[in-house]
Formats: sequence, C-alpha cells, structure tokens
Amino acid sequence: MHCEKNLCENVLKTIFGIKDALIVRKDFKECDICPHLRLQDDTGGIIKPLASHVLLDEERNIFLQVILNLKTPSHYVSLLRKKNYKDGDLKSMKSHDFHVMMQDILPLCLQHLVAKGCRMAIMCFSHVFKKLCAKIMDPRAMGDFKNDVAIFLVLLEKESSSSLFDIMTHLLVHLVE
Repeated sequence: MHCEKNLCENVLKTIFGIKDALIVRKDFKECDICPHLRLQDDTGGIIKPLASHVLLDEERNIFLQVILNLKTPSHYVSLLRKKNYKDGDLKSMKSHDFHVMMQDILPLCLQHLVAKGCRMAIMCFSHVFKKLCAKIMDPRAMGDFKNDVAIFLVLLEKESSSSLFDIMTHLLVHLVE
C-alpha cells in the first residue's frame, strides 16, 4: 500500500508540474533523451517547452473541480473536498486516499486533460495496481502480467519525465514477481 501511495504521489506531483524542475530538463540534454523537452536558449533567457504530462492552470482547475465535486459512497474515501490541493499539497491525504485516487479517481480525472499517450500510461499504471491489490489472482496469468508491467513502464518512461522514476517505480517490477 505504501508503494502505491508513493507512486501516486509521484504521479500527482509530476502532472501538477512540481517535479518538472530545471535540473530535470538539463539532465535531458546530458543524457541525450527527450529532445522536445530540453531547455532552449533564447536571447531573452531560457525557454522551458510545455510537457504533455504537465497540466496547464485551467486543466489543473478542471482536475481539482472533478475531485472536489466527486460523490462517493460512505466510508469509501475520506472527504476529498475538504482537502487542499491547490499548491500540490498532498500531505493531508492518507494511504487509503492515495489507493482510491490511484485506482479509480486518477484515470477518471485525467480522461480528457492530458495527451493520449500519457493518459494511457497512467491508466495502465492504475490497472497494474488494481490487479496487484485484487483479492483473487490467477497464478497462470502472472507471466503475462509481468510482461504487461514491463511494457507499461516503458510506455510511462516514454511519455513522462525522468523525475517520476525512482526506486519506488522500480519496485513495481519486484512486486509482480
């Protein structure tokens, strides 16, 4: 559950643009990856290109409105509308809130807000945790599931910034094993 909490927190910080720092963008040039996201020098200064995985202000407001207006069954998740998400402050959310956010709410909120590739990667991310947290698993299907997780991680790496990848993201491969 804590792995899911940390990964969901990373995804939310990434789409809110908190983890999209200048240092990460400079690393793209050093590692020779993501040429469309590298910092560009201009006569007036440095230009930071828009990333498809970072929400714009109006998209962030739509995302927050969906969460604030969400009606859930009693005791399903704590009252999300009482939380403060404006500045990306996620400290008031509990582990179970992140669990519900990752598996159910995040794919719903990002349905029309982010580019298709990024949206599909996050939906796959959500699907992986739904399968991992299921009460009943078919051991014969786990071999295919390992391949699905590997494909998902490649898709996620292709669509999002490298700041999303840390030890918790890599732990997902071992959780499946």
